[in-house]
Amino acid sequence: MIRLSQSIPIGLLDAGSAALATFAIGVYAAANFAPADLGVYALFFAIFLLAAIVPSSLVFLPGEVRLLDLTREQRLDGFRLTLPVGVPVAAGASLLVLIALIPAADAGRSLVVPLTITTIVAAILSPIQDHVRRVMHLAGTSWLAALTSIVQLIVAGACLFGGIAAGLDTVWIPFGTLVVANAVSASVGILLARRYAAPAVGTPFTIRDLAASGRWLTGVGLLPLGTTFLAAAIVDLTAGSEFLGFAEAARIASRPLLVLVTGFSAVLTPPSLLAGRNRDRGEGVRLARISKLVVIGSGLLLLLWTGFDWWGNPMAWLVPEAYTVNGLTAVTIFTAVIWGMLFSDESQLIGGGREVDIFKIYLVGALVQVPIAFTAPITESYALVLSALGFGIVRLVGYRRALGRVYRSSTKM
Repeated sequence: MIRLSQSIPIGLLDAGSAALATFAIGVYAAANFAPADLGVYALFFAIFLLAAIVPSSLVFLPGEVRLLDLTREQRLDGFRLTLPVGVPVAAGASLLVLIALIPAADAGRSLVVPLTITTIVAAILSPIQDHVRRVMHLAGTSWLAALTSIVQLIVAGACLFGGIAAGLDTVWIPFGTLVVANAVSASVGILLARRYAAPAVGTPFTIRDLAASGRWLTGVGLLPLGTTFLAAAIVDLTAGSEFLGFAEAARIASRPLLVLVTGFSAVLTPPSLLAGRNRDRGEGVRLARISKLVVIGSGLLLLLWTGFDWWGNPMAWLVPEAYTVNGLTAVTIFTAVIWGMLFSDESQLIGGGREVDIFKIYLVGALVQVPIAFTAPITESYALVLSALGFGIVRLVGYRRALGRVYRSSTKM
């Protein structure tokens, strides 16, 4: 049993600091880009997530599962086993950012070139920094992860204000800030971890070591982000960048829910992985219940507070474009709830070795998401979030069935 009263607040501090840094960058972009340019930024942000998920899924996540075999103190030295293979994979995967040049072909070079350069570098560093923090949680040193995220937040704030004060061209600032913040915080995190780590047993992992599960997890990671990018490109091409810009603003306004989800998942993911691996149905049900109740409750509160344009909604003045289309932010928050409440279920499936089941579920979700995006000429800014909602519903149904197969032979209740 994990001590939720102690670990969850630290996990929320970690996630909150990291997400606040990204949120501040998004708010800056929403405030300083015209709707059409914000739509182009949304394309690069979508492909950034796609490029970053490759090293996370192919190397880092299966490597983290293998680190569970070590003692907690040895896990904190796990970077020695994972980074030698993870860094080259991250560098190669970052070139996927160039795909964004296809739907953004009509945008000016003064916008596209800086976004391309800064997004590529951010796609290398961001998954490394996320991995550093996740290993800290695996090692039971969540406070180190929180400290690393606080450094990220401080550096991001300094870069934003510094860039503005120096008169730096606006287009360089969002992803440029993310680059510097991730580079500094990841370096600080690794240095801090070395002070408390015991030497990890074994030699550095290789692609061959991790490919068995990593290739399926990569598919799992690529499918939703790839189809989201494809859906965004479809909206951009069939309805226009302006509608995509409004959808991006609504996504930024809904990010507080992601902060909560990320914080709870940082704490609940390690025991969820273990519950699945140990076929411990009782613990799995307990963790899934906690995750769903927290996300649904938080989502309802956020929906009432920031789902609509009213005087008590801080997002209405931080990201006013999010409320240009009536109800768009509310539907975006609802969709985020559907996606967010399933993190424990997915971790249990990964721990139980059911990566292929997850991949199949995501494949069906992708086949649902893309056709919905083609409704953009009619649904306009709603097309992107409705397509993501369709994908989320497929996950909700599919995970329930897959978990039944994981625990079918379990004798623990």
